[in-house]
Amino acid sequence: MTTEKPLNIWQMAAFGAPSMLLFIYRAAAYMLPALYAERFKFDLAELAGILLVMRTAEVLLQVPAGVLSDATRHARWGRKPLVMAGLVLGGIATCFVYTPSDTAGLVYFTGWLCLATIAGSLTEVAYGAWSTEITDDYHERGRCASYQTWASLAGKELYSVVPLLGVLSSERITFESLQLTAWILAALVPVICLWSWSWAPAGRTATRIERVSLRQMLGLVIDNKPLQRVVLAMALWELGIGFMAGLDFLRIDSYLKAGEAIPLQGLFGVWAAMGGLIGLQWVLRRQEKHRIWALSMAAAAAMLLTQLVLVPGMAGLVPILVVLSMVFTATVAGAMVVPMSLAGDLSDYEGLRTGNRAAGPLVAVTQMTLKLTGGVAAASGLWLVSLFGFEPGQPSYAALQAFGIQFVNLALPALAMGVAAAIAWKYPITARRHKAIVRALDRKARRTASYESFTP
Repeated sequence: MTTEKPLNIWQMAAFGAPSMLLFIYRAAAYMLPALYAERFKFDLAELAGILLVMRTAEVLLQVPAGVLSDATRHARWGRKPLVMAGLVLGGIATCFVYTPSDTAGLVYFTGWLCLATIAGSLTEVAYGAWSTEITDDYHERGRCASYQTWASLAGKELYSVVPLLGVLSSERITFESLQLTAWILAALVPVICLWSWSWAPAGRTATRIERVSLRQMLGLVIDNKPLQRVVLAMALWELGIGFMAGLDFLRIDSYLKAGEAIPLQGLFGVWAAMGGLIGLQWVLRRQEKHRIWALSMAAAAAMLLTQLVLVPGMAGLVPILVVLSMVFTATVAGAMVVPMSLAGDLSDYEGLRTGNRAAGPLVAVTQMTLKLTGGVAAASGLWLVSLFGFEPGQPSYAALQAFGIQFVNLALPALAMGVAAAIAWKYPITARRHKAIVRALDRKARRTASYESFTP
């Protein structure tokens, strides 16, 4: 049964705390291939193939993970057992992948990274389901989401600050800094699991879950035109983000020789993200959501193209990279938040169109789109730069290699984001039209209620 009283700060913090661990588990995912390739001389094309298979498997595991989460829900503890088990397993796997021995090979890398990815994905599904059950109050759910966001930002801050502590030989993200992060993780995991288990409410344990059928998802994509536009724009955006994030470490650390900028980007990016979110809340009350979404993606594309002028050894390269990263992080707030807010509008439209809001299948379609396209981009980006002859850790790079890393990491993502912005700009459900949809749904509901009241 859901908690009757508003959750106190301690309960909220205990519920949000796992988000801190989940961020750290995912934080180095895009950097690890480059680090392993540089240290162990792995082929980038082979790593790309491994990542592609792993990301595809992660997408296919989403529905089974949801079924497992439902089947293992405890009468008293709700979804806590599965969440805590996933956090512990993910922590162990992440520590191993962060601390390879000198003899580690592709099997070591693949095995531990796959285990960390599967554990993280399983935990995210169970944790997401828990977040819908912890309370049924509208405002309390908003508070829960805010605490989860703050915990993620704390994880990002911790991950970024480790190389800057002054106890390591370098301020870059290296296996040395990852080893220290692993020791911090080993201490944090049991503390956060115990805290969350003891203080966070289990929430409702008798919630019925809709099954997501393949037919439902196909029907939505084929027949719901506004959803098609949103899914296409989200897919292109995620492709761009995948290419950018998957290769940013390679470009900055190997090509530009400015790896010390990466921890600073994460450190100050937290504050830029908070500023962007505050500004976004003000703008959303005054402008159409889909227009803000489109402008945010277009601005992000412009920021990527701006970085094409950066070259190795230029004056002030590190602070320039940090400032550009902060502007980019603040800019993408609209691109990250607005698509989530469109889900309710699309469900209302589907309810008017077919009589079934189909919220579950709709969310499943969008989430699977994000995971699949982002994963494919991150993996294929490594393969594409390898075609240009780019390898991490070289003292210098030829013109073709430099072009390859900049094209795939900056120009190609900017193109995808620009096209996504154009598609989002034409999204048909405006604020005025959504009000009309809601009124039509209300009239339909009243007619149904009136008919049922007079039916013998």
